[in-house]
Amino acid sequence: MILPSWVIPGSAVLFCAACALVQSPSEYARTLAESAGFMPVEVADSRLRAFAKRSAPGAGNSRVTVYVESDGAPWRFPDDPPSDPTPLIPLVLRMAITDPSPAVAYLGRPCQYLREADLIKCDPELWMRGRFSNEAVTAMDLAVDQIKRISGAAEVNLVGYSGGGAMAALIAARRSDVSCLVTLAAPLDTNAWTDTMRVSRLDLSLNPADVADMLRYVRQTHFRGARDKLVPPATSKRFLERVTGATVVNKEKFDHQCCWREEWNELRRSSCLAQ
Repeated sequence: MILPSWVIPGSAVLFCAACALVQSPSEYARTLAESAGFMPVEVADSRLRAFAKRSAPGAGNSRVTVYVESDGAPWRFPDDPPSDPTPLIPLVLRMAITDPSPAVAYLGRPCQYLREADLIKCDPELWMRGRFSNEAVTAMDLAVDQIKRISGAAEVNLVGYSGGGAMAALIAARRSDVSCLVTLAAPLDTNAWTDTMRVSRLDLSLNPADVADMLRYVRQTHFRGARDKLVPPATSKRFLERVTGATVVNKEKFDHQCCWREEWNELRRSSCLAQ
């Protein structure tokens, strides 16, 4: 069974129609980023797109905070995945833009924000069963290396919403320079998530819960929405049991969409990013 739209983490079901009439989601994201002082970053993997805050010349950055995009566009029907995984609503990019830290970057997931000619060459499994595959995680990890080098930072903070949180955890497990890991409404045990939602497992993907032991000594904050029906809080239980030092914050009035972006500044200040 292919995962339906209503259970895809990070799916947006509404889109700004006025914006869509003028710009594509990719064009709108670029305009939004550049208007906020974020410029495109060239990463080695042509399947990835990134933006970074323009820093003052010579600015010293001890840490760079990298925001990792969600799984992207929704599925139209249970057996009909999107032909383009680019997010319809740039929620994670908007979160990155509001971060006042001197070194901030936004990293899209494989195959998002590509031109049609390039998207045709991108393996659809990278936004389907293999969205957390070794190939996808390796590409993202190398992109974080490049962002870190460009920023001149010594350490990395990783922030991920929904499926981006699962990806952030998988990246963090491979690195020794992660100062802080923050996830919001993330499926941190993907097997538990697919079982709970009664859909097929992501059999071409890695599971964050399987590498949680490698994150035991990483500072981390995990936000969960008590009303989240797309990623029920209980689906992260196995991951959280293995990272006993992590801070877990349950937001009683939050669901999968509300109110992560709106409350992000307050949430950020209460996370390990503020330490």
